[in-house]
Amino acid sequence: MSQSDAARWEARYQAGTAAYAAQPSAFVLDWLPRLPRGRALDVACGLGATAIALAEAGFDVTAVDIAPTALARARTEAERRGVTVDWQCADLSDLRLPPAQYDLIVNIHYVNRDLTAQFAEALRPGGHVLFEQHLRWPTPVDGPGSDHFRLRPGELRHLLWQLDILHYAEGPFDGRDGERLALARAVGLKHH
Repeated sequence: MSQSDAARWEARYQAGTAAYAAQPSAFVLDWLPRLPRGRALDVACGLGATAIALAEAGFDVTAVDIAPTALARARTEAERRGVTVDWQCADLSDLRLPPAQYDLIVNIHYVNRDLTAQFAEALRPGGHVLFEQHLRWPTPVDGPGSDHFRLRPGELRHLLWQLDILHYAEGPFDGRDGERLALARAVGLKHH
């Protein structure tokens, strides 16, 4: 991610225009009861709502984002709710994940194909990936205006090729506030 991307996200969080990030991912919340607890990584965590939900569910969470303002707000909210998260400010385009460190990796609404390619190696055997991203769609939908920030149909399955796919869905979904979203969602499992 370039410095201009970092500045753009920082400005969005400072201006409060990323309010959608203040709620945990419904997709993650739906899958949480089915997942074994352990060490979790939330990439591009934004305001930390999903990372906090993971911590409240019993995970040992590391959450990474490029925007210091978002992380400061996330840290304050985690403290208010009495949970501990390891908040890390980093440029995800430069991030190198350590091998076999995580039982869960969560990637919600962030596209970085090089980082995604590291997920299988970064998982411990039996670990899961929960991935949700905007999808290119033939009719108007809410979300990113640029196809650069959307996956092509079928691309997510290809990105997670090293994992067993337990769940895969693509298509239109209703957003929390009535938006019409086109999303790709997948749950991947690393072999034991």
